[in-house]
Amino acid sequence: MAQARNLTQVDAMLNLAKLNESDVKKESVILHFIPQIIDSKEVKLVEVSKDILEYINSGETLYVKGGETENIVICSNDATFELKEAETSNSLLVMPSLLEASVVETCNGRKLKSQLVHGIYHTYYEMKPTKPKLQALRRILARHPYKGKSHVTDVDKNSGLSFSELKRIIQASETELLNQINELHTVKIDGKWRLMDMGLLYSWVTYLDSILREKQLPLDEVTAEEVEDWMGLFEIKQVNVKCISMFMGEDRDNLKWNCAAVSRLFALYLLPELRAFDSKDFFAAWQESVPLGVATCEDHLRGVALVDYDCTPSLVKYLPEFELPEEVNERLDALFRTRPKWTLEDISPYLKPLTDGTSNVAALLTKFARSSTVNGQKYYSSKYAK
Repeated sequence: MAQARNLTQVDAMLNLAKLNESDVKKESVILHFIPQIIDSKEVKLVEVSKDILEYINSGETLYVKGGETENIVICSNDATFELKEAETSNSLLVMPSLLEASVVETCNGRKLKSQLVHGIYHTYYEMKPTKPKLQALRRILARHPYKGKSHVTDVDKNSGLSFSELKRIIQASETELLNQINELHTVKIDGKWRLMDMGLLYSWVTYLDSILREKQLPLDEVTAEEVEDWMGLFEIKQVNVKCISMFMGEDRDNLKWNCAAVSRLFALYLLPELRAFDSKDFFAAWQESVPLGVATCEDHLRGVALVDYDCTPSLVKYLPEFELPEEVNERLDALFRTRPKWTLEDISPYLKPLTDGTSNVAALLTKFARSSTVNGQKYYSSKYAK
């Protein structure tokens, strides 16, 4: 350690800086840099908000997530943050401890204190709230889809991922991950999460519809318990409960079809094989295929398919939101290659999943697209279109 300074030397420095004793705190800190200073490439500094600091001090954990090809994110229990490197013109010194200014003020008389410096930094990371990276969840779970109890083999029994495994892989907080799992067509079997096959879901709804037709009962005259009882021979309890929650709503104790969810399911089942369908034929086949009491409409295709009226004959084109890129620019590029001009209403289902509490679809389009008005209708197109 270098030779300690004394108050006379400190006063001389104050004089050179044209400062008086009254201009500084009563306690002056003498810095000593340790020989083996922290390697700034190995240890990083992260600036956290007051809320995050309280979260850490309460004993909770922050999770760092990201593979070799991914941007790193940090997750709390209920939020996801991206890391942004920031530079500072001032040197940031890493020290074990330092008294706050308010404590120094209470010192009696002037004194010196030695302080060891363990690191010097000119950059640090900021935590910026961001949308969780949830699209990978569907891709991962889709690798081993659950196709029904009649398809279960010894190998299939070990398929799927536990929540702890998903939590390590998916760049999202625990709360965000759970919410997305509940929104997807997932089922938990033997502690492992599986994505239910579209064919299974289609068969489940059509099988229940055949029972109702046979019994000559509308859905609103039965209860969830009756449906579970009827479907017990068709599928396991977890699947039956999940399907009821996805495709039905309750009016008091009676059920009713969730028309939008059922319509989207049948569109997702009918469209993928051809990718494009004569609109007249599709709308007829679509309505004929759904259960009694379900009325299909074009609005139910939003986020699933597009109706192209500019070609002859008009076509319904398969374009599910979950197959598009997760980055805003990449997604917009894909959308504008599919259709050069979009109304806000048509494009919203494809962009809403990318919004957060600080932005909405209109704000994203203002930033990443350009607008024009044709015959009183506002359209959005690529910023770089000629």
